[in-house]
Amino acid sequence: MGEKVLRAMKVREITCWLVFYLVVLIFAEAQASGQELINCLVASVDNQPVTLFDLRVVKTFNLLGGSSDESITAEDLLNRYIDMMLVLRLTREQISLAPEEIKTELEKLKERTGVEAFEVRCRELGLKPEDLSTYLQDKILYEKVIGIRFSQRLYVSLKEIEDYYQKIYVPEQKAAGREPAGLVDVLNEIESRLQARRQEERVREWTQELRQRAEIIIYSECLKRL
Repeated sequence: MGEKVLRAMKVREITCWLVFYLVVLIFAEAQASGQELINCLVASVDNQPVTLFDLRVVKTFNLLGGSSDESITAEDLLNRYIDMMLVLRLTREQISLAPEEIKTELEKLKERTGVEAFEVRCRELGLKPEDLSTYLQDKILYEKVIGIRFSQRLYVSLKEIEDYYQKIYVPEQKAAGREPAGLVDVLNEIESRLQARRQEERVREWTQELRQRAEIIIYSECLKRL
């Protein structure tokens, strides 16, 4: 491993420790004085801090993928964030990322959110658009790692497709007031859904293995503020 990489890793480690103790200090002082917290320590992953502000950013801009439903629980959001941290810690130095990719992702985020809504959300968080770069970099790297590691298509049987069609697709369409399409017409769609579900299961199994080797501490009182 090159000297520059080692130096960068050392700087990152020192920075993480400083942030960790700074957030703990702020949290303790705010509790002692009875002040309302605007940030606090939500979790620690092998001494790397996760702050309330981190979760607010990824939730506001839906940077962890999946459902953007406001009803997602704070616990689920934190667990997805921790999973991403563990994956990136293991693979960050193995994948390169060009600055242009972050700029492109930022433009996609603006377009997806709507320029006006994007600006409003940034102001509410006290952020400039460029402040999102670190979060966007993590999002891109995580998606790349998952895409590379789980790129192989998994076998889905016709029986699984038929069961999904009868038990999930048809009731889903009727509940929405639509006439269900025939099985042949939605065969590829259902297969894609099952492939995605199978991939999610494999990712979950992998991150569970990573969690078993990590020291994770959750600060529930801070998490309640999300």
